This record gives sequence, structure tokens and C-alpha cells, in this order.
Amino acid sequence: MVATWRCIRIRDFLDIRGLFSAGWLNEAELLEVVKVTVEAVVATEIGLNKYLEDAGFEVTETDIEEWIAQLAGERPSPKKLEEIAELFSKAIGERLEPDPQVLLKAARRYLRQSIINADMGISGANIAIAETGTLVIINSEGNARLVATLPPIHVAMIGREKLVSSLNDAATILKLLSKNAAGYKMPGYITYISGRSTTADIPGAPMIRAQGPEEVHIVLLDSHKQMKEFNEETYRLP
Repeated sequence: MVATWRCIRIRDFLDIRGLFSAGWLNEAELLEVVKVTVEAVVATEIGLNKYLEDAGFEVTETDIEEWIAQLAGERPSPKKLEEIAELFSKAIGERLEPDPQVLLKAARRYLRQSIINADMGISGANIAIAETGTLVIINSEGNARLVATLPPIHVAMIGREKLVSSLNDAATILKLLSKNAAGYKMPGYITYISGRSTTADIPGAPMIRAQGPEEVHIVLLDSHKQMKEFNEETYRLP
């Protein structure tokens, strides 16, 4: 079985916004993508969400903290339960009490349905492994895994500096990330993605997309200014 990734390397973080009209998704396909779910800090940092919204896309943050900030139209910051209840009530269309469990249940239901309905999921990635062509996504809420697997198109954005040689290197970094960033041995969700899902359970040739996305695109971000225009290559991985 051969996994095919479409990998795009760019020279500047801001250039990623232009990729959505640069031909790697043709114009007809692009116009059909109307709902996008996002679980990528870098997307917020480079203004990708606003760019897509200005272009007519419906964009939904799936990290609860980021979703609250999106609804409020501001950067993430602490809010009172009453403020969050007001934001959620307006977004969901029903009156919610300022109770933590009520708000969490409502957010989970709304965001999960948004991911299911999305035409594209955009995620970040914590590690990219050259040896196996694997993306490693670390997440505590579980939303990143859903964003990467439920929509028909998955776009993963990762900095070039997060590319490592082997699985052993990735394991070392995982231990450091977990201890330093979260203070526990291992995070709740560690997702390894090495290509599109396949199945051979039904007689006949193996088929793609048993459950996962039909297309997976990796955007390799490179901030080195001396690089020329981004180039596009298709990598075939064992």
C-alpha cells in the first residue's frame, strides 16, 4: 500500500492564505467548500480564519476557548459564566443557563455537529515524521482528532522546524512536550496520521476512506525569507 501526501512548502507564514486560491484546490472545488472547522493555533496567528470568512466561508473554531473568543470577536481571555452563556445561547439559538455542565454539553453538541457538517477540517500538528510520513497531533479536548478525520478534506499546517527524522525522535519530543506544556506524563489524545484511511474488509480491491477524509493536504510552513516561491511536490511514502 502506498500513501500519497500532497505537501506544499511556503516561504512566509502569510503566504498560506494565498494557497486557498493558488490552484492546489481548483476554483470550482474551492467555491463548494462552504464550512470549515479549525483546530490550529497557527491559523489564528496568521489571520487565516478572517481571510476565509471575508471570502465567504463559514469558519468555526472547535477548541472551546478559541470558540468563545471567536463568538466574542476578540482574543482568548477569561470570561464569566454569564458571559459565556450569553455567547453560547446566541450561537446555538436556545437559552442556556450559566451552569458549567450545561454549557459544556451544549458546546460539545454544537461543535461536534459543526465538524460533521464541515466540508474541510484545518488542523495543526505537533510533529511530522519523515521516516514514515506521519503527522502527530496532540490534543486534550479530542476536537483535533475529529477535525482531522470527519470532514472529507483535511488540511494540516505544521512548521518546518517540527519535522523530525524518526519515530524514536518523535517519542522523545512527545515526552518533553507533555511534561513541559501540560505537566503530566501523557496528554489525553495523541493521534498518528500516516495517510488516508483504507479498508479491504469488503471483497475486491482496497478502498480509501473507510472513515477518514478523502483528501489529506499538508502545508509545511517555512519562515526563511531567502526561500523562493513555494513549490509543490507529491511524496510517495512506504
